[in-house]
Amino acid sequence: MNVHTTIKNAICKIAPGTDESKIVPEADLAKDLAIDSLARVELAMALEDSCKLSLSEDEIEEVVTVGDIIALLESKSGEE
Repeated sequence: MNVHTTIKNAICKIAPGTDESKIVPEADLAKDLAIDSLARVELAMALEDSCKLSLSEDEIEEVVTVGDIIALLESKSGEE
């Protein structure tokens, strides 16, 4: 499974009913996907579970877009 699919699945898990077509790298988590700070923590936990890695609170706070999450996960996993 690729990183984008993993993120899409995690977002749909924590925010059921999210239009999957809106989950693109340019999408702003708050503005486009209505992911608030609590949902962001839930998203981080879902990603940690599915990717078997650890994300710090600082890393999560710096994430603004889906693309930011992709870059973060790729850097954590060593993928390019």
